[in-house]
Amino acid sequence: MSSETELNQYLTSLMMDNYQLNNLKNIDAQEFEETILGKLNKINLTSEGYKDTSKQRDMSLKFYWGHYHHFGTFAIPGIMEERHIEIITYLVNDFGLPLDLTGKKILDIGVWTGGTSLLLAAMGATVTACEEVKMYSDTVNYMAHAFDIENQLKCDNTSLYSIDYHDEFDYVLYLGVIYHVTDPVLSLRILYNALKDGGDIFAETFGLDTKGENSPLCAIQGGPANSGKVEHLNRTGWNYFIPSYSGFEKWLETVGFKNLEVVPLTSDNRLRAKGTRIKHEDMLRAGLSRPDIR
Repeated sequence: MSSETELNQYLTSLMMDNYQLNNLKNIDAQEFEETILGKLNKINLTSEGYKDTSKQRDMSLKFYWGHYHHFGTFAIPGIMEERHIEIITYLVNDFGLPLDLTGKKILDIGVWTGGTSLLLAAMGATVTACEEVKMYSDTVNYMAHAFDIENQLKCDNTSLYSIDYHDEFDYVLYLGVIYHVTDPVLSLRILYNALKDGGDIFAETFGLDTKGENSPLCAIQGGPANSGKVEHLNRTGWNYFIPSYSGFEKWLETVGFKNLEVVPLTSDNRLRAKGTRIKHEDMLRAGLSRPDIR
């Protein structure tokens, strides 16, 4: 592709060509539309099994669509709009992700309603998605079944900390997730282990704007509990550690990634990085929160 605009248009057309109602194989179009639209904004206080829903974020209790998707006869705007297209465009143009992913195995972490996962499958990859919120993982698997791509896309309903993949994947995508987890170093080590030797991680995060030699390497946000009432669903409290450029680089370095490319903070406070697991090696074990992690 000769330009970012052309690549963006190409990836958009891939989504349109593969995931509209006329591409459905296993679900009737009317049933599919009713099912998808029926999910939107639905509140379910029991499906995720939380002990105290008043302490949870609203996106884990109320169904929000993640990415823009035009299904042919209806469209869903999605909170993150075209971000799935934009971030894959960036990974191809700036970090060398192949545009043809045929034969490649990818682990996609924190996929929400599956925008990036669907796009990667359309690019030819076999994708294992990981999503801890059941209503979203169910939706990704429903679409994989509906469009008959279950041989290319499956979504595990599990915590990142519970996955048990070793030496399997050519690429890991860890986009917009690491600042939501309680143990960023452990999470990166788990993903390091999931890669094959020679495999790459593509990571992206909300970043800390720091200046000066003694600036902090990360900030801790957390967040207060909400009122406890359904109508006041919590919009805060799911950001844990927000890294600076140096902090992000140090996390990746600590778990063993080499040939690091970390892009300076963007105007919208995002950090992007690529790292390679050249050959599996041990890391410092002292203080590691899961000593069973190799």
